[in-house]
Formats: sequence, structure tokens, C-alpha cells
Amino acid sequence: MLANVGQYEWRPLDQAETVTVKDGKLWTDFGENMDEEYFPLGSETFFVKNDLGSVTFVRDAQGHVTGYTYHRLDGQEIHARRIK
Repeated sequence: MLANVGQYEWRPLDQAETVTVKDGKLWTDFGENMDEEYFPLGSETFFVKNDLGSVTFVRDAQGHVTGYTYHRLDGQEIHARRIK
């Protein structure tokens, strides 16, 4: 879970998200009171209560988290790149 902690950049929206761990749980924060707990669907896939989409973290060959893919309910995918 700690491997997922960092800052992620959404393209083309130029929006940044911060992922943290609080009390042993993974949280997402887009700013402006938009922090939500990520609930696990699997080892790399998570969701938040008020969203029907899911997030799957992506790792490189060395096992480092390089970003994630946000899977929208309508089938679209948004790729976020880890920047910190």
C-alpha cells in the first residue's frame, strides 16, 4: 500500500491527485475537500464510495508504481502518471 503513495498527474486535464495512507488505509485527495478513502477491489485495484469507476495501479518491471488507470463506468480509461 505504501508503494502507491505519491502524487499523480491526470492528462489531458492537468489535474494532480495526492495518494496517502492514513490509519493504515489508502486515501485520495484532489484538493478542495475532495479526499476520499480508496477501498480495495484487489491487490492493485481500488474504488471510492461515491464513484462507479475504479483505479488500477500500474508497476514497471522493477515493481515500482509508475501511475494508474482510472476505469470509468462508460468504458473510458484515463491514465495518470506518477510525478512524485
